[in-house]
Amino acid sequence: MVISPDSLNRHLTLMKSLGATFVALDQWLDKAQQGADLPRLAVAVTFDDGWQDNYQHAYPILKQHAVPATIFLVSRRINTDWQFWPEQVLNLLVNHADLLEHPALTWLSKEVDACGYKRQSALSIEQADAVIARLKSFTDEQIEGPLQEAREAIPALAELPRSRHLLNDQEMQEMQASGLVTYGAHTQHHYRLNRLSDSEQLRREIVVCQEDLKAKGLNTLPVFCYPNGDISQKGEELVKEHYRAACTTARGWNHSPAQPYGLRRFNFHDGNGGNALTFLATMGRPA
Repeated sequence: MVISPDSLNRHLTLMKSLGATFVALDQWLDKAQQGADLPRLAVAVTFDDGWQDNYQHAYPILKQHAVPATIFLVSRRINTDWQFWPEQVLNLLVNHADLLEHPALTWLSKEVDACGYKRQSALSIEQADAVIARLKSFTDEQIEGPLQEAREAIPALAELPRSRHLLNDQEMQEMQASGLVTYGAHTQHHYRLNRLSDSEQLRREIVVCQEDLKAKGLNTLPVFCYPNGDISQKGEELVKEHYRAACTTARGWNHSPAQPYGLRRFNFHDGNGGNALTFLATMGRPA
């Protein structure tokens, strides 16, 4: 799910040529909820998770085009070298399949076997993605715990370098000072909210996340983003109580009057937007 800087630049250039008006997400919501006229093709740019490459690669392109954007942050992962569990599993399956024979990774080997793949050889990204899809039947904590135990039990795994993939305070403040970048809440730890049974933990992930971001002095919008697009009824009630709107992973356009807690988006990557034709085809596909 990676988009190259060249593709992002191409997307913004193409949207401008089609007559798009780029708007900040909060301004779009203001007009939509007031019933005010919106540009015929109003586009709000968003990024999920708070990856460091949002600053390194996307931010210069946003400045070049003077395009505003909202980054949804995982508040307790900022300033860390944390890697989300799908990235950890992907790295294991694609680059270190030889470690799967270790007893500490039996739980992962079972999922590889269930997919019909040979565990002794490196998996392709597509095969690894199929294994990751199976793992989503477990809670995030049920995966993160065994991954941590595996790092402690397997010296070769513990020695793998872990570079910083997420934004830090300095980078966020610089983007904020430009006036182009605002921030939204994306939970504290990126746990899938429909998997949380503890009501207090659910409240912290949804409500306290926003408080974490405000404590950092960030211009945080009252907009939430559901991790993996998942939410429970209780979670949705908390979101509606504390936020003005929420973004989903559902694909498609938002027509006036907008459904503020079910905002659709187009999730572009080089697979579905690597050139102008695939970019336009993705936007034109029925939801």
